[in-house]
This record gives sequence, C-alpha cells and structure tokens, in this order.
Amino acid sequence: MSFNVSAITRFFKSAAIALFCTVILFSQSYPALAIGSSPTRPSEGEPRLNQILDESEDAIRPENALDADKIIDKANKGLNEVQGTADIQQMNRPTNSRQAKSAAEEVQETLSKAMDKVTGRD
Repeated sequence: MSFNVSAITRFFKSAAIALFCTVILFSQSYPALAIGSSPTRPSEGEPRLNQILDESEDAIRPENALDADKIIDKANKGLNEVQGTADIQQMNRPTNSRQAKSAAEEVQETLSKAMDKVTGRD
C-alpha cells in the first residue's frame, strides 16, 4: 500500500482551514457572556452619568448658550464645563506618573534627535 504524501498533506490543510473557519464563524456568532458581573438596572443608569447628562443638557439650552461668564466659571472649576472635577485623579500627567513627559519635553527631545541626524552627530 503506497501513500501519496501530497494528497494526505492537501487533506490535512483543507481540514485545518475548514476547522479554522468553523471556529471563527461560531466565535463571532456566539453572544458575549457577562459572567460574574453584578446585575444592573438600565432604567436607573449611573448616578454620576445622569448628573453629567443633566448639566450638559442645561448647558445647551438657549437661555444658557450665550452666557459665557457662567461657562468660563464652571470650566475653571475642573476639567471642562460639564464634567467638572469628576475623574480628575485618574488622569495621567507628569506630576503623578514617573515615566510621563510633558509635551514640551517630548518636542524638545524630538527636535534634538532630528538635529542630531541632520548634523550627523547620530
């Protein structure tokens, strides 16, 4: 009994491709499982998000649209007019990150590297 190696190889390649396509098909069509998450009530929403939504709706009302002084005062209190100081501690900036560089430092570093390449000091 003689085995045709190319026929066997072709069969296994075809089987592997078919299996791969089947796995992709089922993995994309199977719904995402939220195992271990706490049950939520969509009608209640997130309290902080509801407050932000209410403030943003207030900001775009016609009577508030042209009141620039009020907008500037609110904007100076936090990150922006609507968000205020929410999540300000989660922001990454050079003062709370060891590896972060300010924009000016990054520009200076990039310019010095470019000048080194141009002048041949590289």
